[in-house]
Amino acid sequence: MDISLQLWSIKEEVEEDFAHALEMTEKAGYQGVEFAGYHGKSPAELGELLAKYHLKAISTHAGMDRLRTALDAEISCAKALGYKLIVCPWSDCKTAEQVIEDAEFLESCAGKAAKEGITIGYHNHNQEFKKFEGRYAMDIMLEHMPSVKFEPDLFWIAYGLVDPVRYLAPLAAAGRIAAIHAKELDKEGPDNVYIGQGKIDFAGAAALCPPGTYPWIIEQEEFSSSHFDGISKSCRGLKNILG
Repeated sequence: MDISLQLWSIKEEVEEDFAHALEMTEKAGYQGVEFAGYHGKSPAELGELLAKYHLKAISTHAGMDRLRTALDAEISCAKALGYKLIVCPWSDCKTAEQVIEDAEFLESCAGKAAKEGITIGYHNHNQEFKKFEGRYAMDIMLEHMPSVKFEPDLFWIAYGLVDPVRYLAPLAAAGRIAAIHAKELDKEGPDNVYIGQGKIDFAGAAALCPPGTYPWIIEQEEFSSSHFDGISKSCRGLKNILG
């Protein structure tokens, strides 16, 4: 089973020494990565590092501002490294109007990217599960960006007091899911713990979006041990749950 790491999880290591961060990722048991910035590395340099550490680029995160100013560069990097998914990881969701505006912008990006064989995705946090006139902001976004795929973060959906598996079911059936962000929520509180130590129903999500058919990407934001130990434990925990 191939599991990838969102490199934001070890951002300090990435900023200090990208090569060491990728070596650490491989040793922790991962087969792929999702970028969160490139830290001055060219696509060719990134490709050499990925090959050295036997890792595959699965996708990247690029914010609204980056997509407004450098969508072409993001598409070029994706094509050079062989991944097909560029994910926007944030909308403020302050008003319904802003939610619609952001969604329509991402839809325009999706149209341009599709011509190059690239998919645009969107990654949620918990603010997408506030309601405007009885509807989740996430549902409003998805309605106004039909060509954009969803990269659901299971932790943040649950943090927003929504059942992740129940929420994903109709979206998976409709073909709206691009990849899964696996992140664990503590059984007793709002903390991000290591996978297998919390309450997220990863098996239920995998029944809807099986690994192998969908990329599964771990993001670890909080650590009770070293970063290497933490990403290793979450990788083992997810593989143990999903078999």
